[in-house]
Amino acid sequence: MHTKISSSLYLWILALSMASPVMAGEAVDALDSARAGDYTQAAAAIKPLAIGGNPQAQFNLALLYHSGAGISQNEVAAVVWYHKAAENGSVEAQEFLAAGYAEGWFGLKRDVEKAKYWDTQSQSSH
Repeated sequence: MHTKISSSLYLWILALSMASPVMAGEAVDALDSARAGDYTQAAAAIKPLAIGGNPQAQFNLALLYHSGAGISQNEVAAVVWYHKAAENGSVEAQEFLAAGYAEGWFGLKRDVEKAKYWDTQSQSSH
């Protein structure tokens, strides 16, 4: 899971570096921390961006809550952040929710309609 987190953070930094130098700096801090294995610092750098509405930061924070990397593992909080990220256009979060609802993962009850909804959202976002 930690490799997934680092890869996701790297892609996020590339996107942010074109959008906002200040946000890119915070994202670089998060990536540097993750690469060094300091997921506590990575979480601290990501959280303000997630709260600010950045969908990639929201997805990455969900991953950290889900895995317990650098932050207390909390599946409920992870699902909240997956939803926020998905609603803000994160294809990765939409895919996670589609699978979660289809299989009953992440503490979600199986719900075929919600799984189809998030699958459709992820397909239309590509």
